[in-house]
Amino acid sequence: MKRIYRLMPLLIVVFMISCTAQGRLSSRLTAEWEIEKYESRTADESTTAIENAGSIVFRSNGRGTQSFATAIAHAGETSGSDFTWTNTSQTVSIKSPETEYPKVWIVVESGRNTQKWYSTDSRGNVQIMHLRKK
Repeated sequence: MKRIYRLMPLLIVVFMISCTAQGRLSSRLTAEWEIEKYESRTADESTTAIENAGSIVFRSNGRGTQSFATAIAHAGETSGSDFTWTNTSQTVSIKSPETEYPKVWIVVESGRNTQKWYSTDSRGNVQIMHLRKK
């Protein structure tokens, strides 16, 4: 029983540190972001990159709006939708109402004004988003 009491302060510190990193990322994301560049790399090593691909807005209530332009949307038109989002200290999950599972992005660079995220799919394709705060 004494061991549990001795470990309790350590567990509390670890929990507080992880929550703090998660909270910092959440606060940093709450804004409107320009998708400066959207890259798609296929498993066969071909790469497609789209500049000025749209925008994404993260609100503090866990909701947001995304607007994709050009080739990400179909036939060069703009496509927009609402979503819900959550984050950990290293990931951002975005779930649109029409999807069963959220899209999980790994945050590889996180600054106040720029972000770089990676995501993969079951076929080995990689998507990369470069975001800049508006």
